[in-house]
Amino acid sequence: MARVRLAGAGDVFRIVDMVEQLRATIRGAVPVDPDWTARNVAALITGSDSAVWVTEGGFIAGSLQPTIINPAPVAMEHGWWATDGSGLRLLRAFETWAKDRGATLIQISTGPAGPDVTRLGYRLVEQAWVKSWQSSVTLRPPPSGPV
Repeated sequence: MARVRLAGAGDVFRIVDMVEQLRATIRGAVPVDPDWTARNVAALITGSDSAVWVTEGGFIAGSLQPTIINPAPVAMEHGWWATDGSGLRLLRAFETWAKDRGATLIQISTGPAGPDVTRLGYRLVEQAWVKSWQSSVTLRPPPSGPV
């Protein structure tokens, strides 16, 4: 059984590699910028309202934040990927963390062919639709952009 643990600085580049695998698998519309991704993963690892967990072949990253309609904290998943059968254990670690920190709900996403998580107590409340104006989108963050 894969051991779930909090990620550290030494995990950042391995997580970036998994983000690349995730994007390829779900045919994500936005290409991965490895430097930008590494900076954001590092910020999630060290943030006071965020966390990242890893296993040998998986990760989940999330943060607490209010929504535009309510200041109550919502746990937002920013990436979730596993090739070693640890996906559910990673999700449970995120859920426990979120509940312990007062999150009112958890928002996760799965790819179009991802697992049905209704059996875990989740319900589908919206779908994400993506439109791209270029066949090969290259997005770069501004030099002073958020991390």
